[in-house]
Amino acid sequence: MLKECIEIFERQLQDKGMGLILDSYIPADGTYLIVGKDGQCREPVEIRVDKKTKELYCSSQLYFSQICFYDYYSQLVSMNKPVDPKKIIHSNNYMSFWVKKDSILSGKLTNEIIDTYYEILMNPLKRKYAKSKEASRIYQLFEQEEGSVNPEEVEEKKNWIKAHIFQLHEVDMSRKDYLKIFFEGEEDVYEREGRRYFLPNIYNSNEYNVEIENIVYGLPDNNVGMNSKKPFLSIKTRKYPAPYLLDGESVMLQKMFFDYLMNLACKGEYSVYIDTKLGKIYSFSKEDSPEEVESGYYLRIRKGKNEAEILNQDNLVQYQKRLKRDFLFEEIIEIKYCRHPEYERDYRAYDKRTEIGALISRVFFSNYLEGCYFAEASEININNEILKQNILFARNTIFDWVNKGVDRGFAGRINKIARSLIKNSLLYGYRERAIWQLNLMYSFQQYFETEGEENKKGEKNMAETISKFTDIMKQKILASTVIPLANDEEYFFAVGQMASFLISLNKSKDKNQSLINPFLNAGSNEVIKKKILQLYKKYNYAISDNSRRVKNLLAMIEGYELEGEINQEKIILGYACDNIIYKGGKENDE
Repeated sequence: MLKECIEIFERQLQDKGMGLILDSYIPADGTYLIVGKDGQCREPVEIRVDKKTKELYCSSQLYFSQICFYDYYSQLVSMNKPVDPKKIIHSNNYMSFWVKKDSILSGKLTNEIIDTYYEILMNPLKRKYAKSKEASRIYQLFEQEEGSVNPEEVEEKKNWIKAHIFQLHEVDMSRKDYLKIFFEGEEDVYEREGRRYFLPNIYNSNEYNVEIENIVYGLPDNNVGMNSKKPFLSIKTRKYPAPYLLDGESVMLQKMFFDYLMNLACKGEYSVYIDTKLGKIYSFSKEDSPEEVESGYYLRIRKGKNEAEILNQDNLVQYQKRLKRDFLFEEIIEIKYCRHPEYERDYRAYDKRTEIGALISRVFFSNYLEGCYFAEASEININNEILKQNILFARNTIFDWVNKGVDRGFAGRINKIARSLIKNSLLYGYRERAIWQLNLMYSFQQYFETEGEENKKGEKNMAETISKFTDIMKQKILASTVIPLANDEEYFFAVGQMASFLISLNKSKDKNQSLINPFLNAGSNEVIKKKILQLYKKYNYAISDNSRRVKNLLAMIEGYELEGEINQEKIILGYACDNIIYKGGKENDE
């Protein structure tokens, strides 16, 4: 997978050059100084990125592209592989000098540390790589190709730094960010000196290196954690236990690919689509996607401590952002009172998976889902435990359907979490929200029932089903004599209607959570009937003696013998629909 992704990246790199990386490169917050060839400093440039909006502030655009180029080739692979053993200086070559401002103010940066830094750069083979024969060999091969360091250049840069670093009065040292100094130079010098550092340090661990015909192959460091503390990651059955090995040219290309991904992550573009047929790469900041990818890969990335981390990857086959049929979110159960505009605007047709993903997050998960797709369970700060559990249960399936076009398991998972979350809404007294969620659940059931026999778990035309229930119940409630309930579905619908009516008679503020709970959590029909009678005895003082509707409904419930299992969905439906006891209609008197 990674190899094919890098091949597509390489084709784009050949077309666009280093601009593919540098045009989106974002240097770290700090003050940037360019020292001209005459030894004079140009105007300091302040660079900062807003952590919330990801917007870049740069005090001067005049030198920005030059700074990005210098900065890219002067960075460390990680703080575990510095040039300066004290980790005070964070740059990698003699053309640049990076230090945190507070290291200057606190006195951590000293002339001795500066001398050591430049001594290592002047003779890295002796001062840095002497203890590692693998790193030494890589560096020796590099020097054979591109030459050794110019000691006069190194000495000149060191003297300038020592003469000026503690006297840069034009630099605001109060901010806790970087001071980065670059000496003006040719681009090929920066590229060469960057490679001088990168090649011996870019591998995960040089102990896995293998040399074949003067070419060193090693294990890349990108998203790989092999080390002496993790021997279980080694492939013990192979002569070389590393999962794969790359030569210097290939590992540098892979580094650039991960640098490119890091730039995307810094901009908040975490969804990356690699189209292997068209040779294109797409990235998106929100839950969005390309119109189609016939074949390719999906990468979900994030900004790690030192590099972009790939959290999730998958193959894409015939991915289509647009649905074959529009999804219609219908107001199957109508809310006639207290209509909320937030609920109203969502009832319409949808033709994109990403739109439906946002709808699911909004209706079922109170807008929490999209921000929790890849969060650790411990990082999800939601007080409602049922909501959190359903996010963890369904997020992978929903994400795959929305962003990868994986239909398998989606309909069943939506049906399951919908019932749980509707019940949860009712327990907290959010009846209107529960109806909104019911409508979305029924809309999904109607949508998927036409997709194939294996998905026919919903009910055909729920609007007609609900209308049938209400008409039948209305006839029976208004009748002059008690008419028995015909089946379990009518029974549970009647239970929901009666529960809704009796609970409405309670005037306390917390009536919903305390009174509806036994019906939604009932493990047996005996519990349901017992609770109905308890509520009736408690509130019958508020019921007219002449109310045949209530008496008929109660008699029907008490006289029915349950045949199957408890159907909580029908109880919820009866509870959510307009209550027939309150609706208009003339009773048939004896």
